[in-house]
Amino acid sequence: MNGLLFQLNPIVGDLEGNARKIIACLEQADKKKAQLVIFSEMVLTGYPPEDLLLRKDFIDKTEKTLKKLATYTKNKMVVIGTVRKNPKNSEKKLYNSAAVFIDGELKGYKDKTLLPTYDVFDEKRYFEPGDEQVVFSFKGKKIGILICEDIWAKAAKLPYTNYLRDPVQEMKELSPDFVINISASPYHFNKQEERIHLFQNCVASLGCPLIWCNQVGANDELVFDGYSTIMNEKKEQVKLAASFQEDSLFFSLKGLEKKKKRKEI
Repeated sequence: MNGLLFQLNPIVGDLEGNARKIIACLEQADKKKAQLVIFSEMVLTGYPPEDLLLRKDFIDKTEKTLKKLATYTKNKMVVIGTVRKNPKNSEKKLYNSAAVFIDGELKGYKDKTLLPTYDVFDEKRYFEPGDEQVVFSFKGKKIGILICEDIWAKAAKLPYTNYLRDPVQEMKELSPDFVINISASPYHFNKQEERIHLFQNCVASLGCPLIWCNQVGANDELVFDGYSTIMNEKKEQVKLAASFQEDSLFFSLKGLEKKKKRKEI
C-alpha cells in the first residue's frame, strides 16, 4: 500500500481556495495510485484561524466544505485537518480535529487531546480537548492518528506546561501498526533538531513508525517550516520533505511495516 503526504501552505479563512488545493492533491494521489493520503492540521481552515472560530457562519461553511471533499476520497483513506462542532454540552463548542475519510465516506474524527496555551498558542480559548485516542482500520492495518501537541508530552523539555496526560502512551495501548501526526508546528531556531529527538522518543514508546505532516508558509508573525518527516520503527528518518516550501512525500507502507519478532526456539 502506497501513501502520499502533502505539505501545503493554506490561507487562513480561504475555505474554497484551500479545498481546491486539497482536491488537486487528491487527484494527484489517484494518478499515483496512493491509497493513504495525509494533510496537515487545520489544512482546510488554515492555522491559526483565531477568532474566525467564534463565527457560526464560518464554522457552518467549514462543515459544508468538508463534506464536499468526500467524493474525491474514493478508494483511499484520507486524513484532513479541520475543526468541528462539539456535539456535547461541555465548555467549548469546537474540536480541533482530523477528519478521516475511507472510500468516499466520512468514517470519523480524531479530536486533539492536548491544547497548547503558551508561547504563540491559545487553543484552549476555542477548543474542547479530545477524550480518547482512536485507531482506524484500513487494508488490514491499524492506523493511529494524533494531532500536533499530542506528541509533545514526549518532549524531554517542554516550557510553561506539564501535561497530566500522554496521548502517545494512551495510543500505545491500542497497538497501532503506524501512527500519523498532523501538525501546524511553527519554526524557531533549531526546531527541527528538537523534533527529531521528539519523534525518536515517540517511536521508542509506540514501537511502530511515525508519519509527521506539517504545515508550511507564514501567517502574521508565525512561520511554518514544513520538514514533514517519516521515521521507521528503528528511529531512522527515512523521508524528509522540503523546508519553507510546499512539498509532498510518496512512500510505501509496506516498507514501514513493523517487523514481527521471531520466537526463540
